[in-house]
Amino acid sequence: MKTKPFFLIVLLWIFLSLACNFPLTELVATPTPPPTSTPTETFTPLPTLTPTETPTSTPSPTPTQTFTPTVTPTDTPTPTQAPTTSPQKFALFEEIWKTVKEQYIYEDYNGVNWLAVYQEFFARLSLGVSPKDFYQAMKEMIDRLKDDHSVYFSPREVEEQLMVYEGEKNYVGIGVFTVPVIEKRYITVILPFRDSPAERAGIQAHDRILAVNGQPIIDEEGNVLDLLSGEEGTYVTLTVQTPGGEPRYVSLRRERVDASIPIPYHVFSTPGGKRIGYLLVVSFADSNVDERVGKAMKKMTADAPLDGLIIDLRANQGGEYTTASNFLSYFTSGKLGYFTNRYGKKRRWSVSPKNVGGSQSLPLVVFVGDYTVSFGEMVAGVLQDRGRAYLIGEITEGNVELLWGYPFKDGSVLFLAHERFVPANRPEQDWEATGIIPDLVVPTDWDEITLTQDLALEVAFVYFDTH
Repeated sequence: MKTKPFFLIVLLWIFLSLACNFPLTELVATPTPPPTSTPTETFTPLPTLTPTETPTSTPSPTPTQTFTPTVTPTDTPTPTQAPTTSPQKFALFEEIWKTVKEQYIYEDYNGVNWLAVYQEFFARLSLGVSPKDFYQAMKEMIDRLKDDHSVYFSPREVEEQLMVYEGEKNYVGIGVFTVPVIEKRYITVILPFRDSPAERAGIQAHDRILAVNGQPIIDEEGNVLDLLSGEEGTYVTLTVQTPGGEPRYVSLRRERVDASIPIPYHVFSTPGGKRIGYLLVVSFADSNVDERVGKAMKKMTADAPLDGLIIDLRANQGGEYTTASNFLSYFTSGKLGYFTNRYGKKRRWSVSPKNVGGSQSLPLVVFVGDYTVSFGEMVAGVLQDRGRAYLIGEITEGNVELLWGYPFKDGSVLFLAHERFVPANRPEQDWEATGIIPDLVVPTDWDEITLTQDLALEVAFVYFDTH
């Protein structure tokens, strides 16, 4: 059984609507990039492969990351000084507690006695705590909800994320977006960043990073160690293994890396001669992802139409409501369902159609898996619910609550599970409880496959050839 990855929120202070759950930890070496306003990505088609070909080097897909809070369009308060006096701390504590009491999606607080939690933390604060300990206590209080979604940020954490969002969409590192495989004590590469030290060194999606400078990257207690980050110009030696291959050493120089989110794509020929497109979409966090999908579709259909399309969401960690909606508009239209809170208030989710390369009627296969969460799950579920896609892979985690952001006067923010999604055609389904269930369950461990040795891909080819 896989260890469910720990997710890390990247704050969007402008309060865009983002889906639940948090981005996959990508080990210090890969900060979440903010949405970009002008795409700089150029799309060079990757080599066309037949199912039996083995390329000398697997094309390196591109980077990604994810945010996750879904937030209310509230005004951002001007941060004030952190609470230093007992009255200030108690006032903020009560405001945070009351927000959960009134706005949390579950009236039973996920089985937690919320009044007892109040009494416990009131007594704790009565003993006197420093500002640092106060914020830690508030984090622990929200953690009591145990929903794997809701999270509280101190003002300092908010400022750090704002610096990432407002200024830098680049960072110093080797240029990989990864996820830890705790039980195996290594991390697996989701994507190398374009023109990064990792990509130039031949590190590819699905590769495992076993050690850094000879030190295991996950310790015996299951902690992911910060070994990939470092000063610009310094060197690091990785122990890397491609699934099915032998471990090898790769020496890299840390550089400043552009962390934008492109969309890798390929065109395959099935054994039956059908022309099938492939899109790897690992995030809806960048507002330009949908535009890049449109460009990829144009490139793949420039010379000839596609007979089908595979959308790989196995590593998709969600992101923005708007970006997910724009993505879906290529493949479906109309009422998708609605979001509802504990008071029964409903918000409809609808999209208008955009047709690129026949995308509105193109037969679709969508890959899902353990790492598909948030809007990644909802996009897959919606396409299945509307009869637009055949889903292949593993049952997802069930992480589809939406978070709303509640900012406080001290500059801290609470992201709280506030809504759940109800699909239009099967409103009785509870994706939070069941996850997204594929039409065909196929084991697809990301760290055990490669681009051309992928059971899900082979099964998809059979599906397209027989339908």
